[in-house]
Amino acid sequence: MKENLETNRLIIKRTKTEDADFCLDIWLDDEMGKYLSDPPREKATDAYLKWKETVEIYAGCYYFIAVSKQTGHYIGTCSAVPSEDQKHWDLGYAIHKNYWHQGYATEMIKALIDFCHFSGAKKITAAVAKENLGSNAVLKKLNFYVEKEGTFKKMGTHIIYDEYMYRLDLE
Repeated sequence: MKENLETNRLIIKRTKTEDADFCLDIWLDDEMGKYLSDPPREKATDAYLKWKETVEIYAGCYYFIAVSKQTGHYIGTCSAVPSEDQKHWDLGYAIHKNYWHQGYATEMIKALIDFCHFSGAKKITAAVAKENLGSNAVLKKLNFYVEKEGTFKKMGTHIIYDEYMYRLDLE
């Protein structure tokens, strides 16, 4: 993989150990992580938090951090998980609430689509809680379609969300 992915406003780089606290601050936050499967901060186990120590070791998932070219501020996180044959990739993403509704998610996902396509992807999927109106709008804008519906449980809780599994065909 080349060093960084770049968009007009973002540098999207592989997540390093020093970036891990920012990632966890989003994922474990009650507001920013509301529709993620990650647990609330008070329910995060030691095993979950151990991710910080291994983030730089590729274990089937590419973790990225999006940084503003203009300010150097962290904007959000994203990830791409390839199937064994590299034909199907699954995406995850989150934007810090200070940057919601500014087009950063769209920009970040476009860069991930290019990365996946360059890496051999034929299809890309992303699971999104039905209640997450912003994320649903981003994927629809990028020509993803709902392939199926399901549910997921938020770790460490009894919260179950209805979800859409979005799909984008690249051929």
